[in-house]
Amino acid sequence: MADENKKSFEVDGKMYAVRRPKVDEIRKANEFRSKSFNEALQRGDMLREQLESELRKRKLWSDSREEEYQGLRQSILDGEYKLKKGGIRLANAKNVAVEMSEARESMITLLSSRTDLDSNTCEGKADAARFNYLFACCLVYDDTDEQYFANGLDDYLLNQDDAVAIAGASRFYYLLSGSENVDESLPENAFLKRFNFVDEQYRPIDENGRLVDKDGRHIDEVGNLVRWTSDEEFEYIDTEGRKVNDAGDYDVAFSPFLDDDGNPVEETKEVEEAAEEKPKTKRKPKKKAATKKKKAEPEAELAEEEAETGQEQAEDADVEEASEE
Repeated sequence: MADENKKSFEVDGKMYAVRRPKVDEIRKANEFRSKSFNEALQRGDMLREQLESELRKRKLWSDSREEEYQGLRQSILDGEYKLKKGGIRLANAKNVAVEMSEARESMITLLSSRTDLDSNTCEGKADAARFNYLFACCLVYDDTDEQYFANGLDDYLLNQDDAVAIAGASRFYYLLSGSENVDESLPENAFLKRFNFVDEQYRPIDENGRLVDKDGRHIDEVGNLVRWTSDEEFEYIDTEGRKVNDAGDYDVAFSPFLDDDGNPVEETKEVEEAAEEKPKTKRKPKKKAATKKKKAEPEAELAEEEAETGQEQAEDADVEEASEE
């Protein structure tokens, strides 16, 4: 018999669990929530009742979005009624359930901005603080009930990406709320699972239990298109049904290209084969000889200066003569 006060789960071959919080833990969590709420309020964070006006102010919500949301909600209710009533072809009922699922996803997308902003309200931050405190206390090792985060909340806040924490958080939410997995409670999922249109993870399958996408095409575990060649084996294909290998390259034998007369065209090879056998030796660039000036003797320096002066005077005379002409 399953323990209603505890949910066990496995991560990397080890068993963990989340348990219901004790009375003293709930009392401390409520105190922690109140403290968090007051701190947020003193910082000037908005209240939940201000959420609607803030969303419209930031143009994250509008009358048209509200109308779209209500339309999606109504389509889900209509679909639920059709599935509850029955009396239609099973294939049509399947389409109704799929449309309900798509409408629900659209609603979630539409509400994402509202949900994100709600988490920043005083109440949203306070609720998160309470949940985090309780979860840090109630995530345990399954066999000993020893607390997984030895230092409680501080440890959890530093390790929220921990695989065990991620796996345990949703289970703890269901344990606290007294509900099962949300997916199981949705009427469209209950219908699809009842008539074997989805697997245990609510992924679409065909009559043989093989994974398919929303268009009914066979796929593997990660969504790549496949074509089954036997009961146990399949090959990868592209959207046109052409075979590809594991790397996504086309798995097809190459035939030579043809010229205008239909004859095979020989490929031109690089005229580098001889060079590859006898590699060219690159010429090393000649280094400029470093000319070191010897320390000139006093007489040589004087003669050099006189020669330079004479050359400058001759150049000046040429310039003057040219200007006179």
